Amino acid sequence: MNSVEEASRILSEWDNKFSEDLTGQQEQDVVESMTSLRDLLEPSIRLLSDIASDDRKRDPTQGRCILGICASSAEEGVAALKAWVTALALPRGLLHGMDKDGVPIDLSGGVYIKYNSGGVYTFSDIRKSGLGFDALWKPGDALLELYDGTYRGVYFQVDLQDEEFRQYLVPFDIF
Repeated sequence: MNSVEEASRILSEWDNKFSEDLTGQQEQDVVESMTSLRDLLEPSIRLLSDIASDDRKRDPTQGRCILGICASSAEEGVAALKAWVTALALPRGLLHGMDKDGVPIDLSGGVYIKYNSGGVYTFSDIRKSGLGFDALWKPGDALLELYDGTYRGVYFQVDLQDEEFRQYLVPFDIF
């Protein structure tokens, strides 16, 4: 993978194939026809994540990777989160939403986990947001909540210095 443009094109092409509501055999047919493209997803994701990481090293408010993991269970979602964070060498933080005051919450069924590699608010940002200290999340923090949608996979969003919006739907078993 050589460029942001090439990686973005590959991920967009994959995303466009799966943005349609495909089920059963239709989805299987598309997956089989896209095997060679699927092999390019991992290097494309790694390239964009690495560039974001470099941006974040220069300025901690830049270069965010955001993951939206849609899984059939909390166990599956947490396993995907760990795999992605480890593979991409993303910051590790706290996982919120699995308990209330230390008591585990019943998380039967699908879950959505939102992960953010950056975006630490300054105190002036917190005041402007009106959220108080609820806005004080650390890099690598994630929030797990119940999810009743049908999509299973990862929304991979990366914010680079060029400020172009990049969000792609990809399988969560890439890593």
